[in-house]
Amino acid sequence: MVALNEKRGRNLHVVITLALMTVLFWASTGLARYYEEYHSGPVRPEYQTSQVREVQTENRTHDVGSMWLTITNYGYLGNDGEGRQGALEDPCTGEWAPQLEFPGGSGISYLFQAGLWIGAMIQEEGFEYPRVSVGLEGWNNYNEMYPGYSPNSGIEERSVRNNAINCLGDYVSHPDAVSEQDFIAVYSDTSDSDPLGSAITDPIDGPHVPLGIEVTQKSYAWSYNYARDFIIVDYEIENIADNFLKNLYIGLYVDADVGRVGNSERHTDDICGFTPTFSYIPEGQTDSITLTINSAWIADNDGRPQNVSSGNDFSAPGVTGTRVVRAPNPRLRTSFNWWISNAQEDIDFGPSWLDDGAPGEWTRTLGTPNGDTRKYFVLSNREFDYDQIRVDEQDWIAAHPQEFRDPFADPNDPPMEEHVWRTPDAQDPEGLAAGYDTRYLLSWGPLGIYDFTDDAGNRVYRLNPGEKFSLTVAFVSGENFHDRNHPQPSNRNINPDLFNYYDFQYNADWAAKVYDNPMIDTNGDTWFGEDVGEDGLYAANRGDTIRFINYDGTLLEEVYQGPDPGERDGSLLYEEDTAPRPIQFDYTYNNGLLDQGDGVPDFQGPPPPPAPNLEYRSTQRRLYLRWSPEDSEDPNYSDPFSGQQDFEGYRVYVSNTGMENEYSYIAEFDIEDYAYYSQRDSLMSVPIKTDRPDTLEQVVTPEQALVIPYIAREFREVGYLQPVGPNVGFEDILVYEGSDSTYEFDLGNVNPMIPRYYTVTAYDYGDPLSGTESLETAKTSNAIYAAPSGDASRRPGVVPNPYRADQDYTQRHMQLVYDVDTTYVSWENRNDGTADFFPQTDRRMIFYNLPQQCLIRIFTVSGDLVQIIDHNIHGNRISTWVSDHAESWDLNSRNNQQVVSGLYLFSVEDMTPENRGHIDVGKFVIIR
Repeated sequence: MVALNEKRGRNLHVVITLALMTVLFWASTGLARYYEEYHSGPVRPEYQTSQVREVQTENRTHDVGSMWLTITNYGYLGNDGEGRQGALEDPCTGEWAPQLEFPGGSGISYLFQAGLWIGAMIQEEGFEYPRVSVGLEGWNNYNEMYPGYSPNSGIEERSVRNNAINCLGDYVSHPDAVSEQDFIAVYSDTSDSDPLGSAITDPIDGPHVPLGIEVTQKSYAWSYNYARDFIIVDYEIENIADNFLKNLYIGLYVDADVGRVGNSERHTDDICGFTPTFSYIPEGQTDSITLTINSAWIADNDGRPQNVSSGNDFSAPGVTGTRVVRAPNPRLRTSFNWWISNAQEDIDFGPSWLDDGAPGEWTRTLGTPNGDTRKYFVLSNREFDYDQIRVDEQDWIAAHPQEFRDPFADPNDPPMEEHVWRTPDAQDPEGLAAGYDTRYLLSWGPLGIYDFTDDAGNRVYRLNPGEKFSLTVAFVSGENFHDRNHPQPSNRNINPDLFNYYDFQYNADWAAKVYDNPMIDTNGDTWFGEDVGEDGLYAANRGDTIRFINYDGTLLEEVYQGPDPGERDGSLLYEEDTAPRPIQFDYTYNNGLLDQGDGVPDFQGPPPPPAPNLEYRSTQRRLYLRWSPEDSEDPNYSDPFSGQQDFEGYRVYVSNTGMENEYSYIAEFDIEDYAYYSQRDSLMSVPIKTDRPDTLEQVVTPEQALVIPYIAREFREVGYLQPVGPNVGFEDILVYEGSDSTYEFDLGNVNPMIPRYYTVTAYDYGDPLSGTESLETAKTSNAIYAAPSGDASRRPGVVPNPYRADQDYTQRHMQLVYDVDTTYVSWENRNDGTADFFPQTDRRMIFYNLPQQCLIRIFTVSGDLVQIIDHNIHGNRISTWVSDHAESWDLNSRNNQQVVSGLYLFSVEDMTPENRGHIDVGKFVIIR
């Protein structure tokens, strides 16, 4: 086992050896000379050193879905370990920010930190050498990317939800929002010092040399059932320097450390690999379909804590990974490198080609790419490593060299290139295969335009000033990677046949669908199955039959109608005619299927109906939820995917905590409608808004089916007319007010002064075209925190009275809410959201029957003023329960000390305009 502090240090002799090897290599090769043929000028941009000022470093946590992920605006995702100097605090909770938790709130982490690596060749004083700017280094714990200094250099938050307010109280609904939770950050590598003013220094390469790149990072999260298990991160990288960048590569580095939060050894048994495809058999078919998903993954080796070798008591049963949604250029190959970082050389290991040409042959003995030279080598080595589980299978490794093949050549032809893997040189290859402190890097390059071919025959690319490119990945999670019914036999001999990739692969496929919607013509060119631009992605001739996968996973065929105006006529192949010899690329991924999307990023999926705008009213002990149908049932609204106004009904929920996954169902109301269903119980058509039919077993023949308004044209089968949902209608909640109508739901006789979270969601009947099940708005999108708070016409009172310190006011009690047994929150020790919350001294007395605006003054019997409580006047409230007629007191005096036992007097001064100055008085007792 390796201690946690060994993740950030190395033996001195190793560092010295690495430095000497680097100097000797670059001094003895032809690459260390100035390229006289490179006439475009110096590669490294000239930068003035930044002044020491306060940079606007910030972090936020995506928490609307099942995956919680912390992002920053300085190049990395995740967080440092709890209690460490660099640990980030979640600004919403004031607590340690989760790294990547799945499911959110479970305390199971699947990430330590991840960050961008961007490298290029630079020239200085007649020498050329690589420099790499990192958002996270991963071993010596430094980064080289930071935001700006202006007040608007922080993280911008947006949301597609109506009336959305974030945890900081900011209004974040935005017309340009993409998801329910957008975070937008901009940062660059142009500073030579960190936020504290210390010089950024690589232990091997010395002071940071900026490349002159700026990154715009946009991350998107949803609560929808098909999208809640992934978060999409979209990067736009721009050369903001005055000069070009030579042979630039970009990579995403991921260090997972899978296990329960608080387990300091959870990083010692991670295992990783890459899954390029996802195969499945669509419902009702016999032939399987294979989709390209290109996803790296990492998981705990057996789902159990590192010191447990058997059983199915899993601490981390899931898996997470990175789906390559959009590579920087579709013609670039994705490289995948993984390695184990460790202070012991025989454990510090990563796969490598026997002829990889690593400077100083460092890959022969080490895996961790320490220093810019080695980082750039890994970014640009073109390797695609075998899965970690294969490390101890020498025969398999020998039989599976990495091959580069012409995708259009005869499969029996020899490969264009072949690279034999080096046999792992380790004392315990079985242990390496079973999991260690494993990391991986996905990389692409070189980026830019082809410039020239050097003396060694290498093609040189340049990224000019002002040029930019995009990279889009999805952080994807999957349940039940480790099957409790079939656990690994031990934590030393891992059987990959027991891994269950299905949920991970399913979610990875959906991430690509959300990025570029299948069957959606975003650019309006009337053809939904092609990439746009001059990429030649269409059939060779008008009238050709094109095979593609429908949104619901079925295999369809269409007749190609011809290329679009302005696009190059051609075939499914693209030929790079600027190369010395033509190079062809196949956009069907060699599976003969046309790309499902149109190449234009959508960043959206089938949405639920708009959420209703929720309000409430209360009486002495009753609470009523009120909302209008105009948002959810707007006849002018249509689902952008199905094209239908697909609203179906409302559901009512209650929660003690307000967390999305902790709401309890109360009631449901929906439209009385019917639809045709297949024998597989799948929806066959748009629900028919009609009266109850004569029979619910109405059979539709295939001939009759042709006239039914089907969405999915492939349905040609017998259908049965059945109700959609419970079919209860809205009469029980409909209230007529003049010529308008609204809805009101009576929550019944609920406990006064104990606020709870209530919400009314809207849901649809699903999207038969995409195979999407019924979608429902997020419960947190319109939740209100409410309770009956009394009646201003009655005399003010206090509960509990007397307040007894020997009573357990923290105990949870049972209450019958709308005929459902649920627990309501305890009277005390409730986090009120203020910075002063401290459970040991958190007390609660509630003043009720208050005017809507008033001042509460509390006195001792001798007339000393103890506290003044402002109720709804200036907004400086003690509690976060926005109540009309009740207010809480935490038993703290004006000196912020808990009051003692005794009899107390109080007055309530009415501050409403119609009754201003009226005073009521009362008394209460505190017994400690």
